[in-house]
Amino acid sequence: MAQAEYDYIVIGAGSAGCAVAGRLAEAGRSVLLLEAGGKDRNPFIHIPLGYSMLYANPSVNWCYESAPEPHLNNRRLFQPRGKVLGGTGSINGMIYMRGQPQDFDGWEAEGCIGWGWDGVLPYFKSCEDQERGADAFHGEGGPVAVSDIRTKHALGEAFHAASEVLGVPRNDDFNGPQQEGTGYVQTTTRKGMRWSTAAGYLRGPAKRHIDLKLHAMVDRLVLQGRRATAVRWTDRSGAHQARARHEIILSGGTFNSPQILQLSGIGPGALLQRHGVEVLHDLPGVGENLQDHFGIGAEYRSTVASTVNDLYNNKLKGGLQLLRHLLFRTGPFADNGNYSNTFICSGPDIDRPDMMVTFMAWCTDEQLKPHPFSGFTILAEHMRPNSRGHVRISGSSPTDQPEIRFNFFADEADQRAAISGLQFGRKIAATRPMADCVEYEISPGKDVQSEADLLAYCRAKGLSLLHPVGTCKMGTGAEAVVDPRLKVHGIDGLRVADASVMPRIVTGNTNAASIMIGEKAAAMILQDAKESA
Repeated sequence: MAQAEYDYIVIGAGSAGCAVAGRLAEAGRSVLLLEAGGKDRNPFIHIPLGYSMLYANPSVNWCYESAPEPHLNNRRLFQPRGKVLGGTGSINGMIYMRGQPQDFDGWEAEGCIGWGWDGVLPYFKSCEDQERGADAFHGEGGPVAVSDIRTKHALGEAFHAASEVLGVPRNDDFNGPQQEGTGYVQTTTRKGMRWSTAAGYLRGPAKRHIDLKLHAMVDRLVLQGRRATAVRWTDRSGAHQARARHEIILSGGTFNSPQILQLSGIGPGALLQRHGVEVLHDLPGVGENLQDHFGIGAEYRSTVASTVNDLYNNKLKGGLQLLRHLLFRTGPFADNGNYSNTFICSGPDIDRPDMMVTFMAWCTDEQLKPHPFSGFTILAEHMRPNSRGHVRISGSSPTDQPEIRFNFFADEADQRAAISGLQFGRKIAATRPMADCVEYEISPGKDVQSEADLLAYCRAKGLSLLHPVGTCKMGTGAEAVVDPRLKVHGIDGLRVADASVMPRIVTGNTNAASIMIGEKAAAMILQDAKESA
């Protein structure tokens, strides 16, 4: 088997992986970038509202499913993950939300030196091309386009106004001085089109230093003693292997990074032995510490016919709006349908917002087909859960879907927070001017009022918010997988750089923090290489 050599091998061309590869290539390093998916040619990838068409599309989506969730009536939860250039950042809702400074200060307090707010803000800024321009919190000229919602929405305006009546201040920048408040989100779009990290980092002069391999399913890492030296993968032309002169960076994401480590013999020894994988390095934390945001929605029939349901159900209206987008890059197809958020504390003992209540301009059946009438959803999202789950291999082949278990609602405080968020969302819907937009509540329904009934509703209808993190935990303790330089404990020449390294989930959508991790990882890799030269 012929073996090419590169300075660095990056596994996964997702939000973090593209950032790592792009920055290393900018510095003149040769990079092999391996992506299991294909080219991002699907037109719905680039039309912001088109992501609803990618939610269960197996051509660009792994379409994973969780194991039965024991505290949610043993339901399996659908887990879309990007199988395409750009990773999940090419099929997600594009919301750009960093989290709170205290999130990152908390990482540093747990031993992740250099990952406090002061240590990560420069990398949030350096990756950003902020439409509003640079200031103390934002950067411009970076690879990641961050833009405002292009058109204000009547229902979004009513949502904000009702939140303000309930005492929530207006907030025009959730990535600014404070997160508490109500307002529109920003998205990773440019001029009404999606802007993934593939679009941002894999262009220009850096591109000539990157050897991008698509449809490349990584079989395993190759170790020589305690050093990772090469990567084996299979693509449409057969089996291949390449060697890294310096380092291998694993950016497969929260599900696939631990899977690749475990298949390579790095992980909990008993698990690996059970599946016939030779244990090369017993590292118990690999695949543990899984966290995600939990969401529970209240659905409403709308008196205002300006929802995504209306575009779906009226082909003429939908077609005209699509034409408007194609010609002018404006209108509802230029945005993501999740226009507005209200950040609150779920209880009096919570010292900073932990609940994101989101206005979504649609409501659907269980197959995600919009109801045949105007409708919207107010979704309560618990952002700092205590419950922890895991990701574990289910077989010895990379094509075997890993076992994913979130263990949502294992912690009673998580249950109380979800109920509180659901109740606040219903208050918004019952408060003018939002109340004027409600014909009636579809679900939970007016008869579901007691905390016991609301808890039962959460167990029956609650969902993963598709923000999984934590399975290659950064830190110094026994459960840590990587150190604060993102180096895998006990293995030389190997780092992990993606959402899986987060010791605790951030209070916000996780894509922005994942990009920052890739940006900071590349800087550390280049710094370490310079110091060791």
